[in-house]
Amino acid sequence: MELTIALCGDIMLGREVAEYVGHSTVADWLAGVSRAWHGADLLIANLESPCVVEARTIEGPAAELIFRAPARRLRELAEAGFSAVTLANNHALDCGPQGLIETIRGLDQVGIYRAGAGMNLAEALQPAFIPVRDLIVGLVAFCYGPPAGRSNPGVAPYDAQSMRKALAAARADADLVIATLHDGLEYSDVPPVKTRARFRFLAENGADIVFGHHPHVLQGVEWDGHVPIVYSLGDLLFDNSLPHVAERNFARIAMGRHGQEEVRQDPGKFGRGAVLTVHISGEQKMIQWHPFRQDHHLRPQLSQADAKDEDLRRLKDLSAALLNEKDPRHALADSIVETAYWENRNSLSMRQILTLALRPRWRYVPLGLWWLSRHIRGFRAIP
Repeated sequence: MELTIALCGDIMLGREVAEYVGHSTVADWLAGVSRAWHGADLLIANLESPCVVEARTIEGPAAELIFRAPARRLRELAEAGFSAVTLANNHALDCGPQGLIETIRGLDQVGIYRAGAGMNLAEALQPAFIPVRDLIVGLVAFCYGPPAGRSNPGVAPYDAQSMRKALAAARADADLVIATLHDGLEYSDVPPVKTRARFRFLAENGADIVFGHHPHVLQGVEWDGHVPIVYSLGDLLFDNSLPHVAERNFARIAMGRHGQEEVRQDPGKFGRGAVLTVHISGEQKMIQWHPFRQDHHLRPQLSQADAKDEDLRRLKDLSAALLNEKDPRHALADSIVETAYWENRNSLSMRQILTLALRPRWRYVPLGLWWLSRHIRGFRAIP
């Protein structure tokens, strides 16, 4: 087996990105980084905005965090060289079920493979089987929500049963299996312990390569046997969501509480990302980082000279942190997750829990029932 796969982080084609790209194409906007995947057999990223024709965004109090982009951008992604995208992310239903339908239809029309979301759980768990040379690459993708159910649209959930089922299906018909996970603590240098366990589960249950997204910043790489695990490649094409998050004081976001300190310590943190290429030769896998930085117009440019050396040192530090249990960033990440858990739990009354339980999408989604069973204990009574 001789194969080179290029992996990228989050792509969001709405909001400020849409304003900057304007009448340019995605391929034009990525010209400064496309050299990183030149010659690769596969190019994969996470598509975090529905790309639609008619579907409108759902209504909600956090409108600035709801994404929508025009369907024409999908053809531009294909022209930029993308072979496949994952749809398992928390914005999959930002334009409702119709938005997911239009996005899936559009990807199929332009020849981009996709995995991780569908109109029901079976579709969401279905691997993408991608022919490459004389091989078949299987792609599966998972996220914490919005989870698909037996008869409702959503993403492939990251519970053990669902992940094991999808991996087994991919392993049965593919020569190589790539698994992705949209999970973790946004803006954190290291993944929380529970997130890390989910990545390792994928590596130990059939995946040959595991990579992730959602934190919007770079995190390190570690190996589980012969399986590389890359926790976050940052944003390939995304605007900085920190101001929106800080304005709304989202407790679950690391920067909601530590944002100003982080910005002072590392102002460029939110504009750095990397493309990772994995070269497979027989049983051997070799990885190579291609760090980049976004300019003021959100256009990514491969790092050069001293900037590249600095970015590679940062990546080395982030990877070393994964192996050092005493690195204080681990305790910080886990404490934020724990604090957010209790804040969210205590913010709901029993009446709100019962309202959730009566909604069809919660009654029929196993993950929703699991969530309720875990959270109903200890909630404060109806005021």
